[in-house]
Amino acid sequence: MAAGALSAMAQSSNVYSLNIVGYANVSAPAGVSFQSNPFDVGTNGANEVMPNPTGQFDGYEIEEWTGSGFKVSDFDSSTDDTTTGFTDRNGNPVSVPVLGSAKGYIINNTVSSNIITYVGNVRGPGTNTVTFPVQNAPGAYGSTLPLAGTPAALGLINAPIDGGTGLGPLDGVEIEILLATANGNAAGFRVSDWDSSTDDTTTGFTDRNGNPVPAPVLSIGQGFFINNTRANPVAWTQILTNSP
Repeated sequence: MAAGALSAMAQSSNVYSLNIVGYANVSAPAGVSFQSNPFDVGTNGANEVMPNPTGQFDGYEIEEWTGSGFKVSDFDSSTDDTTTGFTDRNGNPVSVPVLGSAKGYIINNTVSSNIITYVGNVRGPGTNTVTFPVQNAPGAYGSTLPLAGTPAALGLINAPIDGGTGLGPLDGVEIEILLATANGNAAGFRVSDWDSSTDDTTTGFTDRNGNPVPAPVLSIGQGFFINNTRANPVAWTQILTNSP
């Protein structure tokens, strides 16, 4: 079931390439932030996505959602501790986290507010498809392309089907945005349910009690939870077109 398609075009004056290289500066405030790698680089290991040769990210944690909790990997540039560049919270070596396409993860910055510069190839040209499976727990996601705006601007379009009389393809799906306190502690999630019924809401979203809420606005490199409570998987399609 398609949840929409998004097109982007890259063009230069007289040189064309199938590869588009870009970068994005993403805020990493002290404390927790929900992020997602908006580019493709090598194997997408965290050592490539966030290179740490001088220890500039020591004191940062990557927390990967497992469906029931978080797997925590600490940046550690000391080769006496680990040859992978990562340890668990007890200082034991762990494998390199993989921050691949459309994967959301928590960055826990235990040092001070900073900027993470993501650099790599834009995923495309072509179609990027992410499937939200039916599951008992939310999944952690992010845009496959470096885009910002409402979910519709990112290709998560929920226009009613069957000539406007049926449900939208995302009705029954909710997006959960991380909330943090002023000192950077997690403070829960702001939950917005897709709702294509204009009798319920004119924004396309309600809270869990059916009250209208504004459409969420996402920044480049922001991660989020998707909870698919529909009876079937839902596909999210983004298309990058690179043409003169």
